[in-house]
Amino acid sequence: MPLVTGLATDMAGLKAAVALARIAGGAIDHAASDAIYPLISAMRDSGMMLAAPSEVRRRADRVLVIGDDAFADAPDMPDYLFAEAPDLGLRTRGAERQILWLGAGDDMPDLPETVALHGIDCPQDGLLDALSTIRAEIAGHRSGKGPLPAETVRFVAEWLQEAAFGCAIFAPASLDSLTVEMLAGLVFDLNAETRFTSLPMLRADQAFAAVQATTWSTGFPLRSGFGRGYADHDPRLFRGDRLIASGEADLAVHVEALAGADAIEPAWFGDVPVIALTGGEEEWAHPPTIAFTIATAGRDHHGVLYDARFGSFVPVDATATGEASGERPTAAAVLAAIAAHLGQNTAGAAA
Repeated sequence: MPLVTGLATDMAGLKAAVALARIAGGAIDHAASDAIYPLISAMRDSGMMLAAPSEVRRRADRVLVIGDDAFADAPDMPDYLFAEAPDLGLRTRGAERQILWLGAGDDMPDLPETVALHGIDCPQDGLLDALSTIRAEIAGHRSGKGPLPAETVRFVAEWLQEAAFGCAIFAPASLDSLTVEMLAGLVFDLNAETRFTSLPMLRADQAFAAVQATTWSTGFPLRSGFGRGYADHDPRLFRGDRLIASGEADLAVHVEALAGADAIEPAWFGDVPVIALTGGEEEWAHPPTIAFTIATAGRDHHGVLYDARFGSFVPVDATATGEASGERPTAAAVLAAIAAHLGQNTAGAAA
């Protein structure tokens, strides 16, 4: 049961990692998937309407921020999103941007003076109930006592419904999956009468890229396995660190090859044999069994990478120059070579 993990690589490397996990009958998980799994879970179970930051910046006239640490993982995003008034859309062009912060704490970041900010106190553990009562109010349903006064619930519901183009901003790492799912449902409900979307502030945006690449390739997000000969998704069973701690995974393929990413040796290095594909600058406390020094995507070679501000994948040119930058193989090339050789051996054994 090999585990293919790390996955800090470009789109070609991600596709090659999925192919290797498939042919090896192993499991695949990103090293940072914990930070985004509430978002993955909600998207998998109920779907979600997502926007690119660049679209929110130019269109959103009303923004609902959820949780006191919504921008903790993206401290530069408020300036990017709110520095200018909306300039697209017949109803939103030139409109004053209003922000309603649900669960605003005492340490809110400074926002541009061009926005009208209104904070609403709500404990972090009350956000789910608050969102559910707001959703019930919009649907015209009765709700029980929640963390917000009834008049506040009515105010928020009306405020959201009056948006010409609204957006809900949240940090998946600080919410549980049920709260994210409730928020997704609220956004769906609002779209019955107006335009509304959501924007997660991702601590691990490249992990989100790996989720999308895995889903495109297999039909399932991360934490999937191929031991049965086909893709099998189970978020607990195929959690990478659990597989290693339990002894179910007896080999790990660790890929760490992104420009600007801090290489961190996983805590489980030394517990199982490791095949590591890295840029070669690491100092290992537990050296891998086999180490490939590979080119770094976005530095040594061109690649397609996830861009958080664009909200999708973009081509990134190599920044390194000279002959040395082209001497190392890419992560995709090494992974594909291993998979090809493994496939030949598997075919020979079957014959």
